[in-house]
Amino acid sequence: MSEFNFTFEGNLVAKPELEITKGGQTLSRLRVAHSRRRKVEGQWVDAPPMWVHVTAWDDLAERCAKLDKGDTVLVKGRDDLGTWAFIRQDGTPGGILEVTAENVSLSLRFTGAQPVASNHPAGDAWDPATPEPEAERELQAA
Repeated sequence: MSEFNFTFEGNLVAKPELEITKGGQTLSRLRVAHSRRRKVEGQWVDAPPMWVHVTAWDDLAERCAKLDKGDTVLVKGRDDLGTWAFIRQDGTPGGILEVTAENVSLSLRFTGAQPVASNHPAGDAWDPATPEPEAERELQAA
């Protein structure tokens, strides 16, 4: 089976499930609905949703378990698990894609959340034991 890497955006249709395997690995299962929009005769039309079953492992799985139903996420992953096609009751085709996540993040496109810039110069490694520059100045001033 060929393996493709890609990134897509979608909405969580349920709260992610967190599990521990018999071998002790942590995994989280996310169900994501991805719909492609296109303009037809000046009107935006949503294509039927593509259902994506995403599996995240280890630390990423634990972070994904904090997400909630309805969150819009960006998923970078690979489709090494399979694709399933089906016909809906109305006769339209549908499909389920199974993906292993390499990264999952919240989309800022439809949220009120604001990104916060880091105080670290690009490329510098961050050591959690080292205080932030502002914190260091406050400590020296005290």
